[in-house]
Amino acid sequence: MQGRSLPAIARLCRLANHGRTFHCGRAARESCSAPQTDTEARKPLPVFRTDQSDPGLHTDRHAGLHYHIPPEDLKTTFPHGLTRRFQRQIKTFGEACVMVREPSLELVSYLKVANYSHPVVRYVIYGEKGSGKTLTLCHVVQYCARRAWLILHVPDAYLWVKHCSELLPSTYNPARLDQPLQASTWLKNLRITNEPYLAQLKTQQRYVWTKRESTDEGRPLGELVDQGIARVKSASDVVGALFKELKAQCRPDTYRLLVAVDGVNALWGPTTMKREDKSEVLPSELTLIHNLRKLLANDWAGGAVVATLTQTGALGSTGLSHHPHQLLRKEGFDHLDPFVPVQVENYTQKEFESCYQYYIDRKWLQHDKALTEEGKQELMFLSNSNPGTFDRLCGPL
Repeated sequence: MQGRSLPAIARLCRLANHGRTFHCGRAARESCSAPQTDTEARKPLPVFRTDQSDPGLHTDRHAGLHYHIPPEDLKTTFPHGLTRRFQRQIKTFGEACVMVREPSLELVSYLKVANYSHPVVRYVIYGEKGSGKTLTLCHVVQYCARRAWLILHVPDAYLWVKHCSELLPSTYNPARLDQPLQASTWLKNLRITNEPYLAQLKTQQRYVWTKRESTDEGRPLGELVDQGIARVKSASDVVGALFKELKAQCRPDTYRLLVAVDGVNALWGPTTMKREDKSEVLPSELTLIHNLRKLLANDWAGGAVVATLTQTGALGSTGLSHHPHQLLRKEGFDHLDPFVPVQVENYTQKEFESCYQYYIDRKWLQHDKALTEEGKQELMFLSNSNPGTFDRLCGPL
């Protein structure tokens, strides 16, 4: 009897006693209330969560639900790429949860059916400030990582065009400028994400860095990356060589390559850098930007380019709308054309309700009035259902 559920026991009692319930003692009642099996005792998930953590298995029925990013994925897939606000949220909430949203499902559906023998398709994510473009990109990055894609993730392209503490003339092309510290930092994170591929893939030509240092043909790409990390001065040229090798070796029968760039409009905007004569440094004069632009061209196959447009921290974007033709400017638009636009909008009613319940569950919302229906409606109105604004409003509550 102990393995049966309480309702089943009650039914048996009524049948055995001709519809009348038994008058049982304390011992019998304790027996009926004994712990059930794990399956029976498992609590249902809250309505705002799903236990499906693989983005490739998310469907429309998961839309608006939060899924958990396992700690091991955070370490390997996202050594960089997550926003500072989201990283603080992870520490505060004690977990990394991302909402499954329609733009993410749309992008993943495109990647599932794409023909990778054709030239690479560029997908451009756009939307208003705070609508969730970066997390949409991260959702796609995790999908590709789970399917063993090689991932080149540039988490904030604007870091390459402003606040650069060191600019050096390029040893490869004197007309360009190297950013050794930014390049070396990026290579360290690349190694964490793509360790297996860097050991398997080999260089297809010899690279000479100095009179005494070179990387021979047929050496693992990991040695190329190590060169850029150990010899910071050559890091920018190492990034260019790595891009060249990966484009050349990426074919439908080898591996899939994802190029993910957050804030891709930085590649065609102004910079904050100045030469000694106080003249502005153009993005095309920076070795990292020059090589990244080449990587975004659709002259290779076997992968995908997924990029976001941003106004947050964007130089020269004052007065511009969030649409691609304005943020990319003519040069950038022409460079990426044709591309598939994917718009990220503010929360739907269902998404807002899910996020609201999640914040209550994580004790992010504790004010008595915020927990009422009127308080919820007021938060929806004040935030205009914008994810970023809603998050900031809830902080003091």
